[in-house]
Amino acid sequence: MTKPLKIAIDDGSTNVKASWIANKTLKSIISPNSFRKDWKSAALLRSKQVYNYEIGINKYTYDPTSEKSLSTTHIDYQYGDLNLLAVHHALLQTGLPPCDVAITVTLPITEYYQQDDCQRNDANIERKKQNLMRPISLNKGELFNIVSVDVMPESLPAVLTRLMNSGVNPYTKTLVIDCGGTTLDMGLIVGEFDEISEVYGNRALGVSLVTDAARTALAAADSESSYLVANELIKRRHDANFVREVINDESQIARILEKLERKIEELGHFVAEEAKKFARNPNRVYLVGGGAALIYPTIQASYSTLGERVILVEDSQSALSREICLYISDEDEVFSEAPVMLEVGHV
Repeated sequence: MTKPLKIAIDDGSTNVKASWIANKTLKSIISPNSFRKDWKSAALLRSKQVYNYEIGINKYTYDPTSEKSLSTTHIDYQYGDLNLLAVHHALLQTGLPPCDVAITVTLPITEYYQQDDCQRNDANIERKKQNLMRPISLNKGELFNIVSVDVMPESLPAVLTRLMNSGVNPYTKTLVIDCGGTTLDMGLIVGEFDEISEVYGNRALGVSLVTDAARTALAAADSESSYLVANELIKRRHDANFVREVINDESQIARILEKLERKIEELGHFVAEEAKKFARNPNRVYLVGGGAALIYPTIQASYSTLGERVILVEDSQSALSREICLYISDEDEVFSEAPVMLEVGHV
């Protein structure tokens, strides 16, 4: 009997990051979330895949550009239809043939741990598992068969390898800051993962602060967009060609870009303020998550005495899924490939 393939999935609200090992090589993809109600008609191009899903009586489709895309920037995303859609859609983007899979997914720290005693919130963990075991179908297509679901906390495992190989002493305090699409997660690790001394999360602070401002600004420039397009604009705001493609009223470009920069600065300020309240004097700081690059300069300035010990983790958006994949793997030696980001036009 063939064993199910192990796949690590950091199923964030903005993007789903999936990692797996094939022929001793660690592979990763980043699959953006953008779903709306009802189905699309078949594409005119035969090479273009249409993803029409059904969950119970509800029909959904993957639509990267529709202004009717459903919001995932709320904590209930973790336990509902959109999460189930996002995970299955990401599995289809791996390029693997549909098969039995054992997946390890994530929950924000505020959901994974109980606030009063820092212990596992077994009710939330079980709720997440059951949600991903629900039936779902793909019109004119085959889905992966999820045979088991494990759940790990967000952010902290993303630096597991780095800490284990860093030679830190047993008294070193490492602050991990995970700025995602919807939530801000932070944890304080002692030594080489000897213990997790404290965790903290803010369910209402994430890159969505910038995304919502981008969508509002685009709408005012006759350029209503999906959350996915708004996030692409944030990421590619220095790409003049892309900016002109998504903003119809070109007289508004300078104003929109200025607003984005202000909101990015605001996000960094809020995160730095939260971080300083949580851990005023850590020995080192690691930044992970989709918003890590946006807030990195502000966090550097906030912990200026640490210098190079404020570290933006390489490929920070997919770092968590890759580390979890290595953690659950049975392989002794694994080579790593760069993650593949599926852009707006790719799926």
